[in-house]
Amino acid sequence: MNVADLRPRPHAVLEKLVLFEYRITCRTGLHIGAGKSADLAGSDLPVMRDGGGRPLLPGSSLRGVLRAGIESFSASLRLDAVRSRAEKPAPGLPPDFVEGWTKLTLVDRLFGAAADRSGAFSYGSRLQISDGLCTEDVAVELRDGVGIDRERRTAAQGVKYDLEVVPAGTRFLGRIRFKNPADYELGLLAQALWMLDQGLLLLGGKSARGLGWMQVEVTSPRQLDPLALLLREVPAAAEPEGADFGPVETQLGDLFGSLQQLADAAAVVENV
Repeated sequence: MNVADLRPRPHAVLEKLVLFEYRITCRTGLHIGAGKSADLAGSDLPVMRDGGGRPLLPGSSLRGVLRAGIESFSASLRLDAVRSRAEKPAPGLPPDFVEGWTKLTLVDRLFGAAADRSGAFSYGSRLQISDGLCTEDVAVELRDGVGIDRERRTAAQGVKYDLEVVPAGTRFLGRIRFKNPADYELGLLAQALWMLDQGLLLLGGKSARGLGWMQVEVTSPRQLDPLALLLREVPAAAEPEGADFGPVETQLGDLFGSLQQLADAAAVVENV
């Protein structure tokens, strides 16, 4: 494993795929809103639901929390300091791609970066997170809230509302797919999942009201290479309901070492 493997990773080349399942259980209530309801008999602030009416954890919501966690973690340890020191020539790749890649932050190389103007460099995400599906019927809670007068810091007159909350104990099951990850990138993902499990990151809205505390469990990652795909020797993935889940630090523990090495390298560069 080489944590300094910061070479460009074009989407056209498939070196490996890493896949694993996740199971997220609500330690407290959860509110991921679906916008204001137009139903006069419904809640003012309903939660997201799938086609069957069950609560849904959008992959975009989980992705956003993990990205925010990785960005803050990377900035705090100044991990991007290692980029210019570890870059290597990339023969065979278009120069404009290599130039654009070199300017991407470590986080953008995972989650992608959109061009800020026409014709500028953009890069698609190599990390995909599925929606988390609830496989059991859940009775969503209804809670009251009031608007706050910001000047008086008291409840505003006539601004009462209610919101739906997914109750504690609700489980969501989904999958994570990572194309051509470096070991330190897998370490960053493992770190963010662990931070979510520890309550260092919170999921959804209304966290000031105590919502959004999650338990995170994952399966051991499966690594697939092109030859295995060609020969169709890929072991069938267990359905999330029957997968063997465990704590993040147990199932992904080997990945934290490469992240620690990257952090040590960044510290050395900062002190030079």
